[in-house]
Amino acid sequence: MTESKEICTVYLGTCDKDNDYTLYENGRVKRFFDENMWKCNLTGWLEARSLKDDVKKALLNECPEELKEKAKKLLFP
Repeated sequence: MTESKEICTVYLGTCDKDNDYTLYENGRVKRFFDENMWKCNLTGWLEARSLKDDVKKALLNECPEELKEKAKKLLFP
């Protein structure tokens, strides 16, 4: 099985908590985050279609300009 190509990684965290999303062309999203100060560096896999609209909008807003069109097609098919 071949690995899907990465579109971009977007940081939506705060100064004390990570919350990174990496979008892949196959519709999967890898989330790297801190739940709290004792549960750090967690990784979760999601489907782009399962993300809430406010998260999708934030990801699209923070995505590099040259990759926004690809990200938009993935997040809002």
